[in-house]
Amino acid sequence: MKPIFEDVLRALLIGTDVAGPRVFLMRAPQVPTDQQRTPYLVFFQVGDSPQHAITGPLQLLDREYQVSIFDPSQSRAIGIADQLQAALNGVRGDYSGVRFGGIFYRSRTATYEHLAQLFHVIVTFRILFQLLDSFQSLTLNPRNPNATQRRTPQ
Repeated sequence: MKPIFEDVLRALLIGTDVAGPRVFLMRAPQVPTDQQRTPYLVFFQVGDSPQHAITGPLQLLDREYQVSIFDPSQSRAIGIADQLQAALNGVRGDYSGVRFGGIFYRSRTATYEHLAQLFHVIVTFRILFQLLDSFQSLTLNPRNPNATQRRTPQ
């Protein structure tokens, strides 16, 4: 199975070490598991702005992602949002087969989830990126998000 950009973004979020490995795409675990401990992050794409030229789409992708932080402590959830913003805002460079043109903080809001009894801080980022040729031949090492391993063609 080919990796997707969200695999790289998840590894980058885990690398910030604000919630350990408890970073999930689209939704948090729905059954009682050790991963359901708090704090945890849930992220997903909320919008994109395709870049076009007269000849067609450009390789630069421009997407907006929401990162939701869940924790029973309001002050800890806000502190995690501050750490996440400081760690990601302005990030540029190559990472696991993706060239980041920039990660830019956009907005923040908060709410309280009454059913789950968790504070929910929502942070959005605009991410400009390009998938490099090496992207499809890389897999992420979940124990070390900065390390990549080459896959042998099958």
